[in-house]
Amino acid sequence: MLSGNQMSWEYGTLATEVYELEKPVGHTSADIEYYTGLLADISGPILEPASGTGRVLIPLLQAGHQVEGIDTSPQMLATCRQHCRKRGLDPVLREADMTVFVQLAAYAAVVLPAGSIALLHGRKATLQALTCFRDSLVPGGSLFVDLPVPQSAAEPEALRYWWRDPYLWTRQTMHSEHDSAANQTTRFLRYDKWEDGTLRITELQRFRLQYWSCKEFENMLVEVGFTNTQVTADYKDASPPRARSGVWTFQATTPAFTIRRRGAPAFPN
Repeated sequence: MLSGNQMSWEYGTLATEVYELEKPVGHTSADIEYYTGLLADISGPILEPASGTGRVLIPLLQAGHQVEGIDTSPQMLATCRQHCRKRGLDPVLREADMTVFVQLAAYAAVVLPAGSIALLHGRKATLQALTCFRDSLVPGGSLFVDLPVPQSAAEPEALRYWWRDPYLWTRQTMHSEHDSAANQTTRFLRYDKWEDGTLRITELQRFRLQYWSCKEFENMLVEVGFTNTQVTADYKDASPPRARSGVWTFQATTPAFTIRRRGAPAFPN
């Protein structure tokens, strides 16, 4: 018997539970170690937009950083708070949208691991978010953001499942599409939660990713006033960005006094 049915365009209850099973706190693909190194010399407050369940935020707190998080999903934030309480942590966590949230000159760094900025739809929303980050940073503050490498199509995904007695969670792609004009992929993901062979709750999520070339994203950073742009690939300082990379990490700063335009690095299209 179906006891619940939810249509969610973000991270609802089941999407949050599956995210937690798939990527628990501390789960890393080298990004946590890389960001810990990047932030080693940052002594002021740090903001993580799209902080989710605390996968990255909590390790950074445990490393001694003062990190605040925002997210649009109340379910993700509730899970993050539970994890923090279990570890004796009490960070500032807010339900807020990265395209409008601003704390003027409040943070020494803003970090967006895991390609979360790709969840924003289109250039306007991305520019709005970057402007908010700029305004929230102190002069000379640092922005670190992961960007997923553009894909030519939305790859199909096989049914996945996770078991934690007495429940079984499944996720399957109901539909996938690629908009080449907008450079976006969209997947409709169905999450099901089962108990003793009975479906208890289901949830549908539209999961859309916005892709940018390195040059496009660097141009947006410059447009809103960031300087000293650098980019590396796959969490390796010596690895330049390439089309076959898995993820690009951008680093940029706000001007200490006046905006100075440096020469643009050579990026792949």
